[in-house]
Amino acid sequence: MFGKVFLCEFPLTSGAAGKVRPALVLFDLQMDALICRVTSVVRSGPLDVALLDWQSAGLLRPSVARLDRLVTAERTVFRRRLGLLSVRDRDAVRDRWNQEMRL
Repeated sequence: MFGKVFLCEFPLTSGAAGKVRPALVLFDLQMDALICRVTSVVRSGPLDVALLDWQSAGLLRPSVARLDRLVTAERTVFRRRLGLLSVRDRDAVRDRWNQEMRL
């Protein structure tokens, strides 16, 4: 499921009701999924990955996957599938994750 982009009700970190927005699935956890926010607000933080093939992922404008905005969410928050990241965008997300997310 890694690399799929869904339109979903992305929960706020405060626990309040979220906003409908694109989200990228990072890990399939069976009933749940670890997702990150996808935004068209271009940023260049260490955990932001520019999605070069944003149109093929079903996004409406140039977007960034924000690996510092993570949520474990039930799949019920997924409203509809928008698309799938290209191989080069999946590789970029995977590389950034492996580079920055060390315990």
